[in-house]
Amino acid sequence: MEQKVLTKQSVRAVLMLMLALAAGYFVSSLSLPGLSEAGRITLGIFTIAAVLWMLEPFPLYVTSFLIVILEVVFLARPGGPLAEQGVSYRAFLAPFFDSVIVLLLGGFVMAIAVKRYRLDELISRRILRRVGREPKSVLAGMMVASAFLSMWLSNTATTALMLAVAIPIVQALPEGERFRKAIVLGIPFACNIGGMGTPIGTPPNAIAMGILGNIGQGIDFLGWMLRGVPMVVVLLALAWFVLCRVFRPEVDRIEIDLGEKRALTGRMKLVLVTFVVVVLLWLTSGLHGVPSSIVALVPVIVFFGMGLLEDNDLRGVGWNVLFIVGGGMSLGVAMSESGLTEWLVHQIPFEGTGLLFVLIVFALAAAALTTFISNSATANLLIPIVVGVSAISPARSAVVIALASSAAMILPISTPPNAIAYGSGLVRVKDMVRAGSVITLMAAVLISLFIYMVF
Repeated sequence: MEQKVLTKQSVRAVLMLMLALAAGYFVSSLSLPGLSEAGRITLGIFTIAAVLWMLEPFPLYVTSFLIVILEVVFLARPGGPLAEQGVSYRAFLAPFFDSVIVLLLGGFVMAIAVKRYRLDELISRRILRRVGREPKSVLAGMMVASAFLSMWLSNTATTALMLAVAIPIVQALPEGERFRKAIVLGIPFACNIGGMGTPIGTPPNAIAMGILGNIGQGIDFLGWMLRGVPMVVVLLALAWFVLCRVFRPEVDRIEIDLGEKRALTGRMKLVLVTFVVVVLLWLTSGLHGVPSSIVALVPVIVFFGMGLLEDNDLRGVGWNVLFIVGGGMSLGVAMSESGLTEWLVHQIPFEGTGLLFVLIVFALAAAALTTFISNSATANLLIPIVVGVSAISPARSAVVIALASSAAMILPISTPPNAIAYGSGLVRVKDMVRAGSVITLMAAVLISLFIYMVF
């Protein structure tokens, strides 16, 4: 029986792969005016990746490796269209140890330490004591905490930490309780939304501010918060409502033993001190100039160097998630170098359209692109283009794209927080698509309306 199951899985994987390759070949064979050969090939690879990431015939990180192989073979090999432009195959491998990957690694290590020393239980019980045990209230408390932390810290590290906090709460629910998925998804969704609130919350915010400053329409820190924080509040309420509707709780209370307050041990204190130091270094990166990704290596050095974690704990690092994110960023490199992204944006007609409609189109385009590539790549590619379009408000357009780039919550590869939630093994791609697609679409429209009315 087991052999038959394995055979069926293998046959399905081969069929889905053949379908994806056929779709990619068909798309790359289309004659599209203004799109180069490299762009057509990249569009084919993009199609293959999209099909495989959606159908999930095999683990998502396998698709990431397939992307790199296709990029190198068809774009960067000697004589390939991008190789002739001086693009080396190393450009597609570099994202797998990008600063975002290092940041993810540090977040995973902190989460492992928190879990090993049971600090996750300590924090979760503190939260439960304040929000009660009603499932919807617990979800609201977890999401508000995640969003607030993500306004100031890396949303990647916040997700890893808060997900570790949420695990005891999730495990306290019955095995078949669907609200478990709401809690697991609520954390990355809240972290994505929280990053919109401040200039340091997520890279697209800083990218937009920098580009607008270069054209004389800069926004200061407070000015960004006046636009970002209201959207955080509105979208956080929207995400909470959607999750509660899609994954309705079947229990009235979360039965978890709060127990007595426990004293912190020496090792627990060291983990907390390390965490606080890392947070402070992240908050003051503008003063000391050390990138957040380098700061993320501090817990790796401290925890493993001082024996708080052991070699076996490395198995708990979500290596598959790191490869998934690396594959998405590698695809973003190909789209940028081949000119595919710029071509896609220029297909949008601007003549004779109102500003609100254009802003909605920009928001939907940003959310769609970020579904498959990093939000930083989306912002870097789209914002310089839209601020140069005549008759369109550069400031409004840049802010809309920056905010919408953080609103893509459909697939695990959309954002690192999504990837971390998927890596927990507690949710499937279809669960994320069900709730995330509704939130992403409504968020894009609400962001456009808000910026149009109040900017």
